Amino acid sequence: MSQYHFDQTPMRKALLEALPSNDQTTVAPTRPPQFTYVPPSHARALDPDNTIVEGIRGSGKSHWWAALNSEQHREYLAAVFPESRITNNLKISQGFGVGLGPKAAPGKDTLVKLTEENHPRHIWQAVIAVHTGFSKPFPHLPGQWSVMVNWVKENPEAYDNLLDDVDSQFAEQNNISLILFDGLDRLANDWPAIRPLARSLFQLALDMRACKAIRLKLFVRSDMLDDRDILAFPDSSKLLARKVPLNWRRVDLYALLFQCLANAENNGESFRFQCERLFFQSWTQDEKTKSWQIPQSMRTDEELQRKIFHAITGEWMGNGPKRGAPYTWLPNHLIDGRDQVSPRSFVAALRYAVENEQPHKDVWPFALHYRAIQAGVQEASRIRVDEITREDYPWVEACMQPLRSKITVPCEPGDIIKLWQQNDTINKLQMACEEKEVRLPPPSIEEGEQGILKDLAELGVIQLLTDERIQMPDVYRIAFGLGRRGGVKPLR
Repeated sequence: MSQYHFDQTPMRKALLEALPSNDQTTVAPTRPPQFTYVPPSHARALDPDNTIVEGIRGSGKSHWWAALNSEQHREYLAAVFPESRITNNLKISQGFGVGLGPKAAPGKDTLVKLTEENHPRHIWQAVIAVHTGFSKPFPHLPGQWSVMVNWVKENPEAYDNLLDDVDSQFAEQNNISLILFDGLDRLANDWPAIRPLARSLFQLALDMRACKAIRLKLFVRSDMLDDRDILAFPDSSKLLARKVPLNWRRVDLYALLFQCLANAENNGESFRFQCERLFFQSWTQDEKTKSWQIPQSMRTDEELQRKIFHAITGEWMGNGPKRGAPYTWLPNHLIDGRDQVSPRSFVAALRYAVENEQPHKDVWPFALHYRAIQAGVQEASRIRVDEITREDYPWVEACMQPLRSKITVPCEPGDIIKLWQQNDTINKLQMACEEKEVRLPPPSIEEGEQGILKDLAELGVIQLLTDERIQMPDVYRIAFGLGRRGGVKPLR
């Protein structure tokens, strides 16, 4: 049992205060700035000069899209994380994303109509004109996108001159116009409609780098960057060469947790005091933002992080070391096929653990019991699978259903293909795609079963091992109901 432990009741209350109960995409941030942590690699993602920000679902794309548009959060970032290069000369707006009104960006239905009559490039040029404040003769008519896009199409020379004028104005004032784009998978209902819109936006983002003081920043899911058709334009490699991935290392996940615990409204003081008393960690409060900042050693020292987390959970995922230590066990069971863990899954697992496990004060002095952490991982798996099958790629559920309770991983590809053939899975899916009943169908469906396996691997749902067998990470396996020897029990 761990040598140290935090007082159980205050620690449980601090966890409930620190961990968000939901993580829905919104135009504005839903939490105060002090609950924001910037991993070292994310500082580059926030840099206005880096155009493409890549991340898996739940990695923070929409969070940064919203936070950068918040003056309060920008002031916090500038004060506490200066390496992000967020300065007060940035003029930030949102050019596309979930929750924006029709005056800020054309909606999905509007885009369908606009693309019937215009090249997608003209649509995004109109969006840029609106957000950079083009003067006349551009018809600045908020929400009337058909009029504005048509003007762009009919007046290319005038457009270029107005763009040059507004770019020069920003540069003379030492300002930078940064336009943010998120949720590009919501541009349309299927890949054939998404691709030309996304390709034109990517190409325009590259072209805009010739401007002195206007930049676009695109928050993009990894599977979109894997699509060759979207990147089928000259010099796309130059754009990708500067992409910044939103990766979360294990130390980053725990640094985020500790940052949030330290700033918990009522019980953060108890957490800070215990860290100082037991582990000699001194906290500082930023004078301007009044936020408590995590000590440098708690950001980077894995051994110190392990000791602090184990003072919350205990030392082992059982009565002894056989099942591993919570510090490594938790992120290891949330990792996907791309070897990445999202903070959304990490936080969801911990939140569920503290909400749904009764204290074991008589027999367990720690705030979290290992069984609660196991249950939290099951819940995080359920949430992740719901997201991918209900919101993103419903076709994945059709492919997984025949495998439920019948596959133990790792397995041979033929084991999966056999079950698909027995259930006529791929033929049914192809028919549904042809009848346009499937939103965002698998890009490689024309290649049959092997194409579906490739698409699942690119989504991170499965892994293709070096010995050609197939593995499925626990974050998907548990909720999809597949077995694994010695693993967390699948949901039934």
